Amino acid sequence: MNIAVSYHPGQEQATPAAARSAGAVARVEIYLDMPAAEPAWRHLEDGRPFATPYQRFDLLAAWQRHVGARTGVTPFIVTGFDHAGEPLFLWPFGRARTGPLELISFLGSKHANFNIGVWRRDSIAAIGARELRDILARVADHGVDLIALFNQPLSWDGVANPFALLPHQPAVDMSAHLTFARGEEDALNGALTASMRSRLRGKERKLQKLDGYCYLQPTSSADIDRLLADFFALKSSHMAAQGLNNAFAEEGAAEFLREACHGKFPDGRPLIEIHALEGGGELLALFGATADDYRFSSMFNTYTLGENGRHSPGLVLLAHMVRDSAKRGSRSFDLGVGRAEYKSYFCREPQPLFDSFLPLSVRGRLAALVFGTTFAARRVIKQNPTLWSAVQTLRRVRARG
Repeated sequence: MNIAVSYHPGQEQATPAAARSAGAVARVEIYLDMPAAEPAWRHLEDGRPFATPYQRFDLLAAWQRHVGARTGVTPFIVTGFDHAGEPLFLWPFGRARTGPLELISFLGSKHANFNIGVWRRDSIAAIGARELRDILARVADHGVDLIALFNQPLSWDGVANPFALLPHQPAVDMSAHLTFARGEEDALNGALTASMRSRLRGKERKLQKLDGYCYLQPTSSADIDRLLADFFALKSSHMAAQGLNNAFAEEGAAEFLREACHGKFPDGRPLIEIHALEGGGELLALFGATADDYRFSSMFNTYTLGENGRHSPGLVLLAHMVRDSAKRGSRSFDLGVGRAEYKSYFCREPQPLFDSFLPLSVRGRLAALVFGTTFAARRVIKQNPTLWSAVQTLRRVRARG
């Protein structure tokens, strides 16, 4: 199902030749289900678009099927076309009612670390702030109060994010990444200090003494299911000990991850690939990630709560993943959004993120003010080591009852 949206480019007086220039928007449509959006989406994907691996159709279709549909999210996919009818961009939004608000945000929710949309690269220079505002203003005609767009990188693969032309504020969290140098024989040399590499070699030697120790990327259904079962159990224990809500226990999340870990993109890559260390009859560490030609991006992880945890299996596993990512040709590597000491060992190049709260009604203006103030306060707390440490301590105390 789709809705045609009338749109007139901001150059009403332009000549026909100028109006039909490469990348100029002639028509906008809003798709209200995933199958309707699929042809334009795949057409853009086939053309090496400006996008993150989190905006691939197959990944978000699995998320919508298992999580979005069960939590009241309906697709609201804004797509622009040129005069030849070719898609220029696709913004994979979802619509949901939150209290009295009709809210639009990116599909994928907490499972999508970075959000940009899917853009034909020649459209980026042709679409300015005025065009973006005009297109988004049409959304108000459908009873939407607020557009809330989270975790948007300022740039990706060296290209500025067009949504940064709209009003925005720094996101609550930031991220960092590692760039692989061309011709680097061992990517760890650029990621870790000599001292840290030596420490990890020592830790892995101890782990190698465990029966059945191995680093694996499972491909069989049985291995994927076994490792995911161990992941869900360990993650639940970790989150409970920290007094945090377990996003992987939310409705549909486990089914989404199972489908995505078993599923393949058209090029044969897993929607979500698993990297794991096993030994001594237990799962020592596990990371789930999604990747494209530019970025290998971690989505979730866990590690053993047993005695073998003292040998830092998570860090040892990351060393294997960095080497593997560089060897396969990835140019960048990240460990998701949020601060953690282990991330800073490997990823030290900042990846600034921003949020946008764009009101489309009187009620939306009030909500945008509340959202903006609340998220700015959360950002201040997370950036202050003393305040953030206090919050984490209170959570652990609460978890212990």
